[in-house]
Amino acid sequence: MCGRFVASRPVEEIVEQFAVDEVRVPPELLPGPRFNVAPQDQVLGVRAVAPEGAGAAPGERRLGAYRWGLVPSWAKDLKVGSRAFNARAESLAERPMFRAALERRRLIVPADAFYEWQPSPAGTSRRSGRKQPWCFTAADGRMLGLAGLYEVWRESPESEWVPTCTIITTGANALMAPVHDRMPVVLAPEEYGAWLAPGELSGDELAHLLSPPPEDFLVAYRVGSEVSSSRAEGPQLVEPLEESSSEDPSSFPARTRP
Repeated sequence: MCGRFVASRPVEEIVEQFAVDEVRVPPELLPGPRFNVAPQDQVLGVRAVAPEGAGAAPGERRLGAYRWGLVPSWAKDLKVGSRAFNARAESLAERPMFRAALERRRLIVPADAFYEWQPSPAGTSRRSGRKQPWCFTAADGRMLGLAGLYEVWRESPESEWVPTCTIITTGANALMAPVHDRMPVVLAPEEYGAWLAPGELSGDELAHLLSPPPEDFLVAYRVGSEVSSSRAEGPQLVEPLEESSSEDPSSFPARTRP
């Protein structure tokens, strides 16, 4: 799963890396650097505007703000989103909550890194139930483009629309597998256009885009337990622990950040 991530880059860098044509984010929703983004927080997302959109050119990309936790238009209230901050790639086309968004409302969530928690190995002296947090980031130092879906919801015809989103997860690659059996779908830069293209994607296209990234696309390192609290914040959360002599994630190694 993907339940926490880092979003500390300025909007200007997001615009450049994701070829954004227009920023449509209310000033009050433009967050500063954040190192522990959690579900229900406001996040930034890049989507393509349909050609029929008001004043939109075909393929135009817009950066907007979304509440993290997808809420379909037919939902009764926003609480639905608390259970839909992730969507499994394998069942997107089957689940009514995600099916329409998969066909017409895809987006990319920019992130510097994401966290995952590894259970303590059996036989260690670690406190029962305590997990080791890891930070995963791009090997080349660029931002990660996390594949997602978006919807808009409002309580009544008189209410304002609330944009919401979810991040798609897939099976773990070799780097992630010792830590967790799932991971977010991380798109390669050359895949951004295909994911954001308007219209339905074929089964083969989806299978390719929603597959795990190559093992060497990411690097991982251990971080301190402070990040385990959703209330924790600050750049110290992404600082690596002291390096281990092991190179095997199953023994809690630390890897150097790019």
